[in-house]
Amino acid sequence: MWARDQSRMYPSEAERTQALAVLAAASIIGGEQGVLVMAQTREQVGALNGAIRDRLVAAGRVQDTTAITTQAGERIGVGDRVATRRNDRALRVANRDTWTLTAIADDGTATLTGSTGQHRVLPPSYVRAQVELAYASTSYGAQGETSSVGHLLLGEHTGAAGAYVGMTRGRDTNIAHLVAPSIEDARAQWVGAFSRARADPGPPHAAQLAAADAD
Repeated sequence: MWARDQSRMYPSEAERTQALAVLAAASIIGGEQGVLVMAQTREQVGALNGAIRDRLVAAGRVQDTTAITTQAGERIGVGDRVATRRNDRALRVANRDTWTLTAIADDGTATLTGSTGQHRVLPPSYVRAQVELAYASTSYGAQGETSSVGHLLLGEHTGAAGAYVGMTRGRDTNIAHLVAPSIEDARAQWVGAFSRARADPGPPHAAQLAAADAD
């Protein structure tokens, strides 16, 4: 994997986050649509989303002067890639649908545009509570998605299921990103990830993961 550039090592968590932010932001600025960045915990995903967004703001791809602060503490503005997180038939949105935020009204009403040009106008209450940045995803949330390239943050929180999902989303390339001082340590982390939770613990465990992801 090291020889094929399917694994990359970093000396610290912060440097790994920034390296992934540079990579993801560059792909977006370059017009690439097939890059998927995944992590195991919501905290890691939040840090990635914030770092990627900072670079897009600096590059002028996202407007931050008029932005909405969500209940989770994220800032979202025109140009941001976001996801809706609660099914709402009246608003015609579903959990994990991804959009681009294209307009914010003075009262906080947001207009979202989908990949095929469809538009949704969402009230401020829904936006603050149920919309989040979507530059990165948990491995759990990425199930069923495919992209040209998949990038996975692998570490002590990664189990066999998360590693398998994260390393099979890319059609062309999948890369594991690890905080490790040496190839030997990276190899041990890789083996450790695939040694965790080998057996399927069943529906109760799946429900627990889903609830944690929703929180």
